[in-house]
Amino acid sequence: MGLDITAYRKLKVVENPQIDEYGELENWDTEWRPGGSMEWSEKHFPGRGEGIDPQKVYSWEEEFGFRAGSYSGYNWWRAKLEQFASGNDFDELINFADNEGVIGFIVSKKLAKDFKENEIKAKEFAETINDGDWWFSQYQRWKKAFEIASDNGAVDFH
Repeated sequence: MGLDITAYRKLKVVENPQIDEYGELENWDTEWRPGGSMEWSEKHFPGRGEGIDPQKVYSWEEEFGFRAGSYSGYNWWRAKLEQFASGNDFDELINFADNEGVIGFIVSKKLAKDFKENEIKAKEFAETINDGDWWFSQYQRWKKAFEIASDNGAVDFH
């Protein structure tokens, strides 16, 4: 078990999604509903999903997915991000769920900027820690995810 991430670009509301008898999307490979995962994250981390409606179904123009790690691996990575950031940046990711939720395009724009502006320093930081190569490769994946999501999209934690 662990944390997987899917970032979406250019989300569009699907007006008449096909739903099966269990309430699930029939076109799950081309449609996404934030649903209960986002409702939970908005309850505990209000505003992170701004711009996205958890009850709507969306299609997208581009998606990017990656494995953020096992839960312990992701939390190690995030603790190192917090150490690197020293409370200045990345707060919306550092103080977010490690298992589910949605970050919408408004917060994604801020995080994309944080990742871009700190990339050179992050590479230097990675050279000072154990498993720094893995840490920095994950940094680059997160950077890409938030760049994609900042274009009217979202980042789904699942």
